[in-house]
Amino acid sequence: MMVRDFLQLPVAKDFSVVAGRNALRNVIQTVEILDFEFAAGIQQVRDTIFNPHSLVLSSLLFANQNPGCLIDTVRKLIDLKVSALAYKPVVFKDLPDDVLAFANEQNFPILRFGGDEFFEDIILEVVNHIKKSDHALFLENMMRCLIEEEVAADQIQTFLQQLNKSFDDYAFAANIHMKQTDSDEWMSAFSRLDSFLKSGIVSTYKQSVLVIFTDRNKQLQFENILKEWMGLYAIPSDALTIGYSQAHLTQTGLHLAVKEAYYARIIAEIESRPVCHYKQLASVRLLIELYRKDGQFADNYVKTYLGALLEKESDRDLLNTAITFVIKKGNVKEVASVHHCHPNTIRYRLAKIRQLIDPVSNDLVFYENLSSAVTLYLLLQTIEEKTVTLESVQK
Repeated sequence: MMVRDFLQLPVAKDFSVVAGRNALRNVIQTVEILDFEFAAGIQQVRDTIFNPHSLVLSSLLFANQNPGCLIDTVRKLIDLKVSALAYKPVVFKDLPDDVLAFANEQNFPILRFGGDEFFEDIILEVVNHIKKSDHALFLENMMRCLIEEEVAADQIQTFLQQLNKSFDDYAFAANIHMKQTDSDEWMSAFSRLDSFLKSGIVSTYKQSVLVIFTDRNKQLQFENILKEWMGLYAIPSDALTIGYSQAHLTQTGLHLAVKEAYYARIIAEIESRPVCHYKQLASVRLLIELYRKDGQFADNYVKTYLGALLEKESDRDLLNTAITFVIKKGNVKEVASVHHCHPNTIRYRLAKIRQLIDPVSNDLVFYENLSSAVTLYLLLQTIEEKTVTLESVQK
């Protein structure tokens, strides 16, 4: 966790930052208490008084008769790579100005307790949060493995055993992404589902949430269940893009459910749809598998077929038009509406695109070729998190 995460904990809700506000991304790995370690005449009993990346709590009683030692205390904490100091205002309500100025100069966070918070409560809450964060990191790494790597059945079973939960026969997955950039609240809401899912998993992955549910019934209407959960937790579905997997055997096909949900959500984003089911993707599945099996080949194919459009940085209208034409399934009127121009203008651009990249194919073959290349292009852009500023994608 970071210092800024600590300040979001209930036990720290009344804390204030009195110095080092620019360093709230410092990582906290443990919590320790400063009593008299830096008091005059106290002999150090260990080489490392405080561990690196720790949050040090203190009432600063040792400085009661010697406020001048505080700046040296802060200097020593910085030398020990402590992440932050949090003090209880029983001896010092406000720290001396020179101490605060030095901490700001060194980008060292100093926090002031809000009231009579107990050290023990703070330690317990931080330790619990770190444990949960470790578990969340484990889950996210496993989701990355299930999506990005080839996983064997024994790896899936090991993963399920490590979770120490019971899982039913069939797995269903949904990958959920919020359209707005500020997503902390809705991610937190989905994380509360984890305690509700007795036979499932909730995990983050690349700024999205994966919800995996298992059941004995292969025909379970998972989409309806998820909608009910989101309603229960007041999660606005109209602000989400969701991809749904098919049902798979949990013990041998969990990775397939996770992959399908992820790629279905990617296609939903590309096509500006709120929901996409993997089973409805038809031929797009072939392009997804091509990307998964040989991303380099897919990238080369896109650059070769669309090269003339990608190279014309000064004329992005042609590439934008090609993308919109594919997303709108070849409907020229809808393409014209997106680009705010006459359908004849779109027809002119399409003729120019065809002359540049595929002059010998007939209409049907040209559309098929263009559709494949554009879909792969958008897959590459979206999955690899490149910046796509094309007007047609945003509409």
